[in-house]
This record gives sequence, C-alpha cells and structure tokens, in this order.
Amino acid sequence: MREHHPVLRVQHPEADVYFVSRHADVRKGMRNAKVYRNQVNDESPFAFPTLLDGAAHMKIRKVVASAFIPKAIDQVADRVLEVATGLADDFVAKGGGEVTSELTRPLTMATISGILGVPYKEVEQFDTWTESVWAWFARVSRMAPGMPGDEEQAQKLFTYLGGILERLYEEESEAVAGHIARAWKDEGILTRQEAIELCVFVFIAGFDTTTRLMGNAFLVFQDFPETLGQLRERPESVDNFVEELVRFRGPVHKAPRRLAKEVEVAGVTIPEGSIVRLLLASANRDKEHWGEDADRFNIDREAEGHFGFGHGVHSCLGAPLARLEAKTMFRLLADRVDSVSFDVDTEVVFLKGNSLTNGVETLRTAVVLHS
Repeated sequence: MREHHPVLRVQHPEADVYFVSRHADVRKGMRNAKVYRNQVNDESPFAFPTLLDGAAHMKIRKVVASAFIPKAIDQVADRVLEVATGLADDFVAKGGGEVTSELTRPLTMATISGILGVPYKEVEQFDTWTESVWAWFARVSRMAPGMPGDEEQAQKLFTYLGGILERLYEEESEAVAGHIARAWKDEGILTRQEAIELCVFVFIAGFDTTTRLMGNAFLVFQDFPETLGQLRERPESVDNFVEELVRFRGPVHKAPRRLAKEVEVAGVTIPEGSIVRLLLASANRDKEHWGEDADRFNIDREAEGHFGFGHGVHSCLGAPLARLEAKTMFRLLADRVDSVSFDVDTEVVFLKGNSLTNGVETLRTAVVLHS
C-alpha cells in the first residue's frame, strides 16, 4: 500500500474511507488538527479526549493532565516497582504462565486504580465492562459493528464509577477521580455525565493499551531472542527498548479523522467531510523513514518520531505512565529470564473485533531462568 497506493479509497456502507499509510503523510495529518478533525461524528457521543477537538478537547484534557506530568508519575514509581516485582517473581517461579492475566494486566490495573482512586474488584466483571465500552464506543463513533448488549453492559461500568465519584468527592480525595468529581460539583467545568465518561476513559485507557503493549513484547522476545540478553547486559537500553517496542508492536494501529476541508495527499484529492484513517502502525514501519530494516526490531534504533503514543495536540497523556510500567517490568524480567518460548499456533490469542487496541489478548509462555 505504501509503495503503490499510499492513499487507498475503501468502500463502506455509510461513507467511503481513505486509508493513508506513509509516515510523512500520517505525520502531516496528525499535526494538522484543524483540518484532520478528531471528532468524526456531528456530535460526540462521549466526553472522551480522543473524540473531541479544540476548546472541548482542551477542557477535558486539562482536568486530568496534572496526574500524568513527570513529577506525578515519579510519585508512583515505588508502587509500580513493588507490584511489578511481586508479579515477576511469581511468574518466573512457576516457569511462566499466561502473560495477560498473571503479569501485565494486574500491574496496569493496580497502577491506574491507585492513581484514579478507583478500587477494582472482580476482574472478570471489569473485563466484560471494558470490552463492552470499547464495542459501544466503536459502534457509535467509528462505524464498527459493535456487539449485542454493549451499551447495557457499558452502562453498568458508568453506574459503578458514578458512585465512586460521589464517594471520592465526599472524602475530598486527592486522587484523580476526586479532582474529576470537584471539576463537576464545585467548579462546574464538567457535567455529571462528562465527569463519569472522563473517569471511564482514564480508567480503561490507563490499563488497556499498556497491557497490550507489554504483552506484545513477548512476541519480540520469541522472534528476536537476543533482546533479553541485550537488556540484561545493558540495563540502560531499556529506554530504547520500550520506544522501539511502541514503534514495532504498538497497541494502537490507526487514527480516524474527518476532513474539515478538501486536501491533497500523495497526489490524491480527498473531499471535504471524508473519513480518513491515518495508519499509525504502517507509518511506524515505513522504510522511507526508518530505513531498510524497518520491519525488524532493533533495540539500538533511535525510534523518535514514531506514532505509538499519538502526535501533536492529541498525543497520549498517559505515555509517561506506560513507559514507567513497561521499563520497570522488562528490567525485572531481563534480570530473571534467559528466554521465552511458546507455540504461535496454539498458545497465542490475538485481539479481534471491536477493540481499539491490537496485539496479544492471551498468551501462555514458558520461561527459562537466568542462572
């Protein structure tokens, strides 16, 4: 596609969609938020920052931005290390196990729950609610098919978190959800529904994408087995490792946009009002930008310029937290593990359907301990 059809028009029952695949073109689209509008619906169905533009986007973003600045992230580093160490020790002691349920999701859920001030119980129930929110979100905002009962199940999470906001407000909590509650009740910045929806977004986005990112690392460890040794011998390379992981196997593959005016991309005129999908994962493997080895994982690559955490005004607020969790976990695993192994045909289940993230859903792997 990048070589022969860098802008590909695809038929859709509602409206044709234009796929843009080259790094340079994707970058222009991500940087030009006034033309490439994040809000593809006439009215945004949720108060999610990823669905809003301009003043509405900044209003929502500012309410939670302070929770994800470097100083705030530093304050949770010890807790992340404590939780990750316990999980890594248990995982390695058993010789491996199921990566998502035993390693990556418990870390990300514990971290975002602590930051938000939202206790999580009955993980299976949260899984159902989360899947339903993404399916409902995708159906009403991204022309996806959804799934039966998605809105009904999603509303259960909305109700649950609405109750949490009320409680944290009464407790004058300094957790992020407490700030969200005060932005609603005291400052009038948010309506009640906006406060609940923002809380839902931060909660789900705070664990789902990072869970997938860290699960995808195990695919790298199997395909490029030298990587664990490189991490162990050069612990300082973990920063590069995480950035290259986000480039090479990032969990978000596309960014839907609606054009505010006609544009020309790679010689193709795309009409005003068209839906455009900026293919982030494709841009992250574009040989014109990354060189001939773009389809290989290279821990020594300078990966600056990837779109794994978005770009421009819609760059991911939670990127510093995702980096902290991933770096912490992979330092620990590299110290303990020589290699990982699994059968791609039987032991990996990939996400499919309505999820907005991509990669590993479940993965059972064996690990060989470092002597």
